[in-house]
Amino acid sequence: MERVYTRIPATALRPSRAVRLAYRLFGSALVPLTWLVAHGLGTPGLWFHPICTWVGLKTLFGANGPRLETRWLLHMLFSPMVLTRYFEFEFAWRHLSDTQAARYLDVSSPFTFPIVLMSEGRAARADLINPDKHDLALIEQHIAAYKLGTQCAVHSCLIEEVPFADETFDLITSISVVEHIPRDREAIGKMWALLKPGGRLIVTVPCAARGYALYTNVDHYGLLGSDERGYTFLEYLYDEAMLNERIYSITGRPVHCALYGERRGGVLRAELLRRWSGEYWRFWREPIWMGRHFQHFEAIAQLPGEGVIGMVFVKS
Repeated sequence: MERVYTRIPATALRPSRAVRLAYRLFGSALVPLTWLVAHGLGTPGLWFHPICTWVGLKTLFGANGPRLETRWLLHMLFSPMVLTRYFEFEFAWRHLSDTQAARYLDVSSPFTFPIVLMSEGRAARADLINPDKHDLALIEQHIAAYKLGTQCAVHSCLIEEVPFADETFDLITSISVVEHIPRDREAIGKMWALLKPGGRLIVTVPCAARGYALYTNVDHYGLLGSDERGYTFLEYLYDEAMLNERIYSITGRPVHCALYGERRGGVLRAELLRRWSGEYWRFWREPIWMGRHFQHFEAIAQLPGEGVIGMVFVKS
C-alpha cells in the first residue's frame, strides 16, 4: 500500500488563558448566526447541535452533583462537532432513530456522541472503550456530570483486549476510529464477533478515490512507534478495494451508506495541518466552512480529495 508522509509544522505559540477565554466567549455569541448561514449552505448535522446543547444544559442547571469544567461545558453547548463530525454524527444518529439498545458498545468514538446517546436514553447499558488516557478522563468526567455512572462503564483497552464474550452487544458504534488501527481488519472482525445476530454496527472511516496509509512526524496517540524515517502511522484512507478487503469481507455490504467529501482536494489536509500545529480553532465558523467546502457524493471514485463514508451493518 502506498504511504503518504506529512510533516506537521512546529507548534504555534499558545495565547494566554484570558485571551483564550475571551476568544471562546466572543465566538460562542456568533454561533447562532453562523448556524443559520450554514443551514442555507446545506451543512449536515446542524439539528444534532441543539440536541447536544440540551444535554449540556442538563448539567448547567442540574441540582447537586459534579459539573463539567467550563471549557467542556462550552464545548457541549456551542461547538460539539468538528469538521466531518457534522456528517458522521448526523449519519449515525439518523440510523439510530428506531433503536433502543439493551447493551451498547462504543469503540473510541469522539466522546460527545456516546454521551449524548446515553443521555437521551437510547441504550439501557453502555460500555465505552478507549486506550487514550486523556480521552478516558474526559469520558469519565462527562459520565459523572450527566449522572450516567450506573449505566456506563469505561474501559482503558484496545478493541482486541475487551473483556466481553462474543454476541454480547446489540449496538456497536465506532466513529472515525477504525482508520487509526493498523490491524483494522482484525478490529472489524472483533466488533462483528461481539455483535448479536440482528445487532447493528455503525462505522465511519475516511476515504479517497485512491487509498493510502498516512504517516506524520507526530505520534498523536502515543500508542504506536515510528518507522525507519521517524514517522508514525496516523490513518488509512480507504478506496473501494480497501473497503471490500478490510471491512466488507467480514461484514458483507452495508445496509445503508452515505458519502461526504471535499469539493476541492487538499482543503481538509491544509486545515488539519493548521490545527495540528497549534493554531487557534475558529469554532464558530466551522459549520459554514463545512458547507462551503464539502458536499455529498455518490461514489468514492468521484472524490476529488478526501471524504468520509458512513456505513450501517446488520448481522444476520
